[in-house]
Amino acid sequence: ALEVARALADKPDASLSDVVRLGDTYASLDRYAEAADSYGRAIRQAERDPDARAVLGSLYMLRGGALERSGDWKKALPALSKAVALSPDDPTALNYLGYAQLERGQNIAKAAALVTRAAELKPDDPAIADSLGYALLLRGDVAGAVAALERAVAGQPDDPTINEHLGDAYWASGRHFEARYAWRAAAVLA
Repeated sequence: ALEVARALADKPDASLSDVVRLGDTYASLDRYAEAADSYGRAIRQAERDPDARAVLGSLYMLRGGALERSGDWKKALPALSKAVALSPDDPTALNYLGYAQLERGQNIAKAAALVTRAAELKPDDPAIADSLGYALLLRGDVAGAVAALERAVAGQPDDPTINEHLGDAYWASGRHFEARYAWRAAAVLA
């Protein structure tokens, strides 16, 4: 699949879809730095095509996500910020940028605002509810965190990160027995 995707993307008349598909293929193989390079090429191609500018926010999101997963947060942050600037009502972009900053302890207030906005736009998304709960926990709203994280676990009970965050929130609320149960679930699922 990689060879086919590379061959299509290397053609002189390669379409934007061909270049994105190559990035997606690299990402599916956990080759995130190469995926980021392909998405960067797609961004440059889209910037030259007025008809493709509508997808620039998504392309920056893909590039930022690949950079973050490759361990290059220094380059990922501007790409993810650009994705949010281009698509300020995209809950996925808002959540990704917000949660990535929360994980790193950066810009907690701004990151919390991003995931709160994402939750307003997509209230039934378990990943976004997890981010919101984590943000609330970091900001000291333990009751709000527990409520958000219980919603997240109900929507995606097999996610180890969500269960871990719920355990943290239970512990902070004094519900130690439930915390240990949530952490065990996270360990089993990890």
